[in-house]
Amino acid sequence: MLKRLSFAVGFGVGFVVGSASGRKSYDALKQNALKTWQDPKVQEKVSEGTDWVKAEVPVVGGKLADSAKRAADTVGTKASETSSAVKGKVSGTQGSSRQGQGSSEPASTGYADLQNAEPVTPETPMDPAEPKPAPGEH
Repeated sequence: MLKRLSFAVGFGVGFVVGSASGRKSYDALKQNALKTWQDPKVQEKVSEGTDWVKAEVPVVGGKLADSAKRAADTVGTKASETSSAVKGKVSGTQGSSRQGQGSSEPASTGYADLQNAEPVTPETPMDPAEPKPAPGEH
């Protein structure tokens, strides 16, 4: 399919560039396009569109700037709230460490316990894991 498409494109380009009738067709198309572009009615509509865009840019730009500022404020607030929540959970978890309490859980073997870990999604809230001693820190 790609070979056929490449052949058709190459044939079309070769026809336009190489043949006299293709060149004449191209020149006629180009002349019609220039004639249409230079038509006073077309230029009037282009001018109206340009004026409208120039008038609307400050309004739209102001709205975009306001929206961007609100989005940045929201992101900053959410990041701050999340950071505080994580810090609170981390500091609360460290205070209730099982280290030295005779825990029945086996010591961590590094990353082996992560092999069967389930991904955390909004549907499955994350329970903060209690810290475990590093290997060799019994």
